[in-house]
Amino acid sequence: MSEFAGKVIVITGGGSGIGHGTALLFAREKSHIAVIDWNDSNAQETLDLIQGAGGQGLFIKADVSNTKEVQHAVKVIVERFGGIDVLFANAAVQINKPLTETSEEDWDRMISVNLRGAFLCCKHVIPVMRKQKEGCIVICSSGHAFQTYPNYTAYAATKGGLLAFMRAAALDCAPDGIRVNCIIPGATDTPLLRYHLRNRPEDEQRILSKIPLGRFATPEDIAKAVRFLASSDASYITGTWLLVDGGLLAQG
Repeated sequence: MSEFAGKVIVITGGGSGIGHGTALLFAREKSHIAVIDWNDSNAQETLDLIQGAGGQGLFIKADVSNTKEVQHAVKVIVERFGGIDVLFANAAVQINKPLTETSEEDWDRMISVNLRGAFLCCKHVIPVMRKQKEGCIVICSSGHAFQTYPNYTAYAATKGGLLAFMRAAALDCAPDGIRVNCIIPGATDTPLLRYHLRNRPEDEQRILSKIPLGRFATPEDIAKAVRFLASSDASYITGTWLLVDGGLLAQG
């Protein structure tokens, strides 16, 4: 039996993409999975698939940048499942514009969801884990934290900020037996990527040509790395990141 059977896994942005794939992987492990998302239809589809795969699912509609909504979500999860073992802070928004065309509203929205959202989720989940004297947090950053492209100023800033936040959070949490790490996905075959490629189909081969393994990651590729960081096999790993990018960053 999987070590995650009966464990409580909280996934923000679990309605689509990497969050959706991670929810399904843990469902097959017979986990209890709480999906936090703002999109009702996407999250409900994920919830149906969780239950079909053998997991126990719970959906809470919430904006991770809203303090009261995050507090409520954590309260509901603890009341339903009794605790929280793993937080996958995955929710994010992406707006790609040149720096001078990025509005203050664009900037604030990405900071609010990508950075503030991870902070709020950690802030309100950590006390639950502290009572249990154990827990694991995995934060979804991005290769844009290391190497980015034009028109990604705000997004890259948030993803770089998450690395610094993770390192400091890991130090704060270590005395309580709580581990904090980042996952760094490469180009992943998600609805967001497919939307981009529909508008710019010429980018597909350009991107693939830069990935040494020659393909996009699947959401399950990233989910398996999240599972590793959350597992007992990673019990001595905290304050660092795991690249899952097909070798993209290795070649600069």
